[in-house]
Amino acid sequence: MEALFSCIEKNEKEYLELLKALVCIESYTPDKQGVDAVGACLRKFAEARGFSVQIRPFEKAGDGMLITMNADAPLPPVVYTGHLDTVFPVGTFPTLWREEDGKLFGPGVVDMKGGLVQGLLAMDALQETGWRERPVKFIIIPDEEFSESFSGEEGKDFIRDNAKGAAAAITLEANIPGKVTVGRKGSIRYKVSVHGRAAHAGSAYADGISAIKEAAHKILDIEAPSDPAQITYNCGVMQGGTSPNTVPGEATFLLYNRYWKLAQRQEIRDHVEGILKKSYIPGTKTDYEITGGRLPMDASEANYRLAAHIDAVSRRYGFGAMEPVLRASGSDASYTAMAGAPSVCSMGPQGGRAHSPEEFLYADSLVRQAKLLAAVTKELPADFG
Repeated sequence: MEALFSCIEKNEKEYLELLKALVCIESYTPDKQGVDAVGACLRKFAEARGFSVQIRPFEKAGDGMLITMNADAPLPPVVYTGHLDTVFPVGTFPTLWREEDGKLFGPGVVDMKGGLVQGLLAMDALQETGWRERPVKFIIIPDEEFSESFSGEEGKDFIRDNAKGAAAAITLEANIPGKVTVGRKGSIRYKVSVHGRAAHAGSAYADGISAIKEAAHKILDIEAPSDPAQITYNCGVMQGGTSPNTVPGEATFLLYNRYWKLAQRQEIRDHVEGILKKSYIPGTKTDYEITGGRLPMDASEANYRLAAHIDAVSRRYGFGAMEPVLRASGSDASYTAMAGAPSVCSMGPQGGRAHSPEEFLYADSLVRQAKLLAAVTKELPADFG
């Protein structure tokens, strides 16, 4: 283990340069060209280290990628997962890379280009120190931030198919110190369009039918039963009307609903769609569609067993205790868990302010988390799974 950790420390500078290169390529999810540019940079780096790289093209998304080491090793593989995309449209960050007070700033630096670099750093050190017990498969998806809305079921199948038969699956989303995620909420997204009748708000007010007023009634009733411990309903975007002196004839809003258990998915649909199908104001009409979402990561016994292994390894090598936790946000760990692999999430580097222009990564966490990841992989029992 000492040799493994020393190897990671030796390679730190090179991998920080890789992180800088990835962060300086803007890769907003809908921007296929930008996402593919990050993938091309990562592919070149991985192939230079002798890893096998498979590209999975998608029609509407950037390309997915599978990086493999020890392909012919005898034991079931360990799977890492990550994503190439960020939530930031091109130009959001005036300065793409900044270093200050031990922090690294930039779009996607912790969510999750840091995780991509961490995974390769761990794989590189395992290979360099002669570990050959298992394959390691790094599944990298292009549109996680949009819940695979562009790659669709093909993107989800890309994760599930490559995670089948794995002894363990570890998603390298940002880490909360001392925590490892064993369960996450699922989500359903709706786009709702409300139609009324536009009219002059002064001389013809009585002729108008307000789409915004109808939407407001719907939103209030949809969100009313929200419970952070169970199901939450949130209208995050609302648009409508044309001018202050016009009764609005059209309105649209976007809903994002989260839940813990697969059985709750139907409960959400019954609640939301029951409200959307009725009219509070006579003369209005409502259309809606489900535009995306993610199934939940069930907090299974297998996930807790993997978390216990991580905790034991972390304590053994001086990284401290790792407590299993549930988190309300989603990730691609849902799909590795669905494939039957013991799965955990939030094993990436540490930082903060993800999804904001002040997103940062603690520079020293990259090496620390790569050491923990490599140790957890190397010391996974032969009969685990």
